[in-house]
Amino acid sequence: MNPAALSALDALDVRLLNLLDAVLDEAHLARAAARVGWSLPAAASALERCRQVLRDPLLEDGGQQMQLTAAAQALRTPVREALAASGLQQQPVTLAQRAQRVRILMPDYPAQVVAHTLYQELAAEAPLLEIEFQPWQGDAQAAASLERGDTELLLGAMQPTNTVRGREVLQERCVVAMRRDHPAAHQLTLRRWLDFPHLQVSCHDTLNRMLDEQLSAQGLQRRIGMVIPNFLMAPALLQGSDLIAVMPMHCVPAATAAHPVELACLRPPLPLDAPPLRLLQHRRHADDAAVAHVALALERIVRQRLAGR
Repeated sequence: MNPAALSALDALDVRLLNLLDAVLDEAHLARAAARVGWSLPAAASALERCRQVLRDPLLEDGGQQMQLTAAAQALRTPVREALAASGLQQQPVTLAQRAQRVRILMPDYPAQVVAHTLYQELAAEAPLLEIEFQPWQGDAQAAASLERGDTELLLGAMQPTNTVRGREVLQERCVVAMRRDHPAAHQLTLRRWLDFPHLQVSCHDTLNRMLDEQLSAQGLQRRIGMVIPNFLMAPALLQGSDLIAVMPMHCVPAATAAHPVELACLRPPLPLDAPPLRLLQHRRHADDAAVAHVALALERIVRQRLAGR
């Protein structure tokens, strides 16, 4: 590390050191600002002051996301040593005081089920938190979003990795959904299943691939009647047609007073081992109290609202 840069740390007060420490951990200004309880404009101004004093941009464009410069990486230990020596580290912001956005990525129907209860709980305990539900566009996109830092929490079937940790929330299973008086509802054989047009939910790319690979191995193929982008569109389409859909059970919308469509849900006529649903987050948020609080609340609500289905 350049000795001039090290000595320049003496020109930063403890508030700037606290922000700089968060920036070095997060490599993301908005997350760093939320972590120390600053508004984004104030944090941007403070970061610019740090850049001027240290004569380094600290963050640079890494293509998919921002990344630390070499000089910034070398500052990690010196900044923490400077904070420890000051003895004046800021008191952590309490959960009730934390103004932060937490982004959640999960399929549309489970999100619809849990969103209201999650909002009620968080409004009482962490009223300044802002929750953003993001549109589900497939397993690959979801995993990439989590890796890039574009989302904080993900509910899906992906496996944990070296950088992503997760815990099982629910055991998923696949079902064949159709209207209750469908001609195949009473005797669903493989051939009978293939006699009818299929409704494919494009955002569930892993399940679609599993199905097509199994059928292809037997020299068979589904006839796709319609492709839709989400699960919430499925009930009305299935109810009014001979379409058949293979869906994860927890993504089959239940009948409600406003939408009284009830579907027959049958065992698939070929083996489909659905992986468990996991709640996943990137290790970069391991010490983020807001993300941890939302994750615990979301896990509890998912178990309560979806486990009985």
